[in-house]
Amino acid sequence: MTNPSTSTAGGGAAAEAHLESGRLGRASLVSLSLASFFPAVGIALVPLLVFSTAGANAWQASLLSTIAVICVGRAVTAFARRYVATGSLYSYIGEVFGPWARYLTAAALLAGFIAAIGALAAVVGIFAGSFLLTHGVDNALSFGPQLAIFLLALTLAAAIAYRGLDTSVWIAVTLAVLSFPLVLVITIASAAKTGLDLAHQFSLSEFSLSGTLQGMAVGAAFLVGFESCTALAAETRNPRRNVPLAVMSVPVLLGGLFPLVTILQVPGLQAASAELDAGMSAPAALALHAGLGSGVATASDLVLAVATFAALIGFVNYGARFAMTLADDGVLPAPLGRIHPRHHSPFVSIAVMSLAGLVLATALVFVAGDVVSAYYTVAPLVVYLWVLPYVLITIGAIVLTVRARENRPFLIGASVVGAVATAWMYLNGVINPPPSPADSMSWVVLIVLAVLLVVFAITKRRQPPSTGVEVSPRPAVQVEEV
Repeated sequence: MTNPSTSTAGGGAAAEAHLESGRLGRASLVSLSLASFFPAVGIALVPLLVFSTAGANAWQASLLSTIAVICVGRAVTAFARRYVATGSLYSYIGEVFGPWARYLTAAALLAGFIAAIGALAAVVGIFAGSFLLTHGVDNALSFGPQLAIFLLALTLAAAIAYRGLDTSVWIAVTLAVLSFPLVLVITIASAAKTGLDLAHQFSLSEFSLSGTLQGMAVGAAFLVGFESCTALAAETRNPRRNVPLAVMSVPVLLGGLFPLVTILQVPGLQAASAELDAGMSAPAALALHAGLGSGVATASDLVLAVATFAALIGFVNYGARFAMTLADDGVLPAPLGRIHPRHHSPFVSIAVMSLAGLVLATALVFVAGDVVSAYYTVAPLVVYLWVLPYVLITIGAIVLTVRARENRPFLIGASVVGAVATAWMYLNGVINPPPSPADSMSWVVLIVLAVLLVVFAITKRRQPPSTGVEVSPRPAVQVEEV
């Protein structure tokens, strides 16, 4: 039996209202969480990107990134088992550090969701553009065609999110499931063609600490934001049990899959180096080298565009609900908190977050000149924006445990590892910066946070004066065993 009580943090009024009547079940929440991290795209790109930095020992870097994110996830679940809060990490962190940490986390996550939506739109553009290139559209990766792709993808994603969570889950999961088999077939066919070359991959003769650490940061980039499903806690049945499961499903299942597919793909990536150097996508190059034919190689681009669109649906939902929580707490303008009476979706926030992602993706392509360069510019920004919330939540989990006088050495150890590994993702970008203009993202993130904090302060100041009753931010719902 459970007994709900309240404690101060953002996002709890909605949580209280929906605690018993949440519409998402465990299977739906876990499925949406997994679909939002585009498993097919991760299988297609993580091995290549980690291999490009860590070499033949890429599987080690991929495994380390998985362990690091699992450690962060363990810290997140320490809060998710106690609190039901629509504000995700923003709500949790206030339970430990107070308002200053909430506002810093709010700024980082709001910008992070916008950057993630823009980045996912860019990935849809990359694969859709590559597919169009093979069908004679020579300028498919340039500004004009990409703007059309962004408009179509984000309009459809926003329309699906507007229709409500049930529609979003069904479409996102269906697209993710349909896109998964082809990349899996390409991976297995490549391994069957080249063999695994385990002696080379497991040898430490070519081990490089700097390369492995860089590869670790690259691998973790495909798992950043895995806890976003906590934003749906108030709309989930039995959230205290189901949300932690959904949180850990991404780093455990997908993160655990990435080292395995890296081992399977590395020999093929080495053998297909000429095709990769010519600009061919990794799955297309592996398909050709494995003898699957040009038709399969071409189809892989379209399939991956569809897979990324499924992820886009998920992040439009997550980002909109986070913006809604900030609006309800008075941090953002009140209209962002409006709920559609029929579909029960935050329709204003959905429109605003989608538009912000569109503006970001379009501006980057306009400045960079093509969508590939635009993606490589925004990808580091997405990672850097999640560093601060992850460091705070891992430290917060330790403080929460100490205050409760609980003897939980595994949680404390995991939180320490998660904090150090997450901080490294930012420090690595400063010490070993990526090529320009992506190298500027390490200081751009600081400017973005400062601007958003100013916006929050102005919005709070413009709130109508109190009518005599002190109103605190909406509490999170704390659920404890009785």
